[in-house]
Amino acid sequence: MSHLFLRFSTLAALVLALLPSGLARGADDSKPAGQMIPLGDFGADEMAYISIPATPPSVGIVMVPDAFGLDNFTKAEANRLANMGYLVLAVDIYNGQQLTDPGYLANMVANLDAATVLKTINAGVRLLNESPTFHTGHVVVMGWGTGATYVFEEARDNKTLDGAIMFYGPAPQQQTEIQKFAAPVCALYPDSDPVATHDTVQTFQHRMKEAGNDFEAWYIAAGSGWSEPKSKNYNPVEDGEAWKVAQPFLTRIAAEPARAKNPSLIDQAKNKIQDLFQ
Repeated sequence: MSHLFLRFSTLAALVLALLPSGLARGADDSKPAGQMIPLGDFGADEMAYISIPATPPSVGIVMVPDAFGLDNFTKAEANRLANMGYLVLAVDIYNGQQLTDPGYLANMVANLDAATVLKTINAGVRLLNESPTFHTGHVVVMGWGTGATYVFEEARDNKTLDGAIMFYGPAPQQQTEIQKFAAPVCALYPDSDPVATHDTVQTFQHRMKEAGNDFEAWYIAAGSGWSEPKSKNYNPVEDGEAWKVAQPFLTRIAAEPARAKNPSLIDQAKNKIQDLFQ
């Protein structure tokens, strides 16, 4: 990990050094086992994989996978984060389609319908905000690569979010794409990347700050795809370093007071019933 753009005090360095080794992959990914659940009650036709921690969570994470979609690796990652105490909902960006040939990867990504993907992510956020069973006090969206592109839009537009984390995601240059974001954003970029260059990311950071956004940007000493075992750039050491950035951000979000959010449809129905008897 290298070249932090924002604040990095001696205390912060000590905190990162003391984070548990379980942040890295290779920790017990087998428990708790998750299951597929429908998102129909929250506005999408797709399914999602939910992994539930052993203790009541303060933060729910809507996980948006990279180009390979909701595969076994993504589910194992959800389980790993659930073992750390988070309630994790990994959404399916391919509407049930399975990627069996990596040669079709670019074609599947190119054919993604942005409106449908965002609708699915929104449904996941709504589930964690509104479900009587799976409600959490804070909701964060987290995505890698292709998924991070949609996390960027969600963090900008969804006012019910509490935070967003992007791994090797976009760094747009147009001010019209930036505007005022609804949630704090933690973004991690490859140290050497032909698209998200240092100059590009620094310009993005400057414009985010100019727009009044709560934004953290970090470099990771690896290529884009460092978290994905199927990628030629997979780097488990630097992946562990990336999680040493993500974890304090999640801890910070969990420590903030829960914001008042719009009542769920269930709550609205309860209120109407109660009004009838008043």
